[in-house]
Amino acid sequence: MKRRRTVIGMRNVVALLAIAVIIGFSIHKGTALQKRAAPSSPAAPARQSDVPSIGRIEVLNGCGSGGSARIMADYLRKKHFDVKYIGNADNWNFTETLVVSRVADTSIALQVAAALDTKNMVLIRTPENLYDVTVIVGPDYRERLP
Repeated sequence: MKRRRTVIGMRNVVALLAIAVIIGFSIHKGTALQKRAAPSSPAAPARQSDVPSIGRIEVLNGCGSGGSARIMADYLRKKHFDVKYIGNADNWNFTETLVVSRVADTSIALQVAAALDTKNMVLIRTPENLYDVTVIVGPDYRERLP
């Protein structure tokens, strides 16, 4: 008897394959990839009056929900981040919002992740980085915005 794969199962497989390709590409290019956990010695929490570093931010729709990247970008701009580009990710199979630090100094990415209340952050550096941080918007984006 043959098993039938569900659509949800296939989406998970596609999402995992997409992540594996990104990781493989970053390793192939000699880049660093790290999962960022909460720091062992936490810094002082950001207050509403604190203005984060400006940075160069790109926001990509990774979930396929129309307007999600624009909504996320507007929110980040209200938090004083400098969103330079809004567009679509290579695919819409991201299951959660992801913050990608494109530079070794992850301070801006940490501030973005804190503003979005997520611990989903990785460091992927490439020589042609135009942005300090890339935010890939997942279907959980409404939960990330107050």
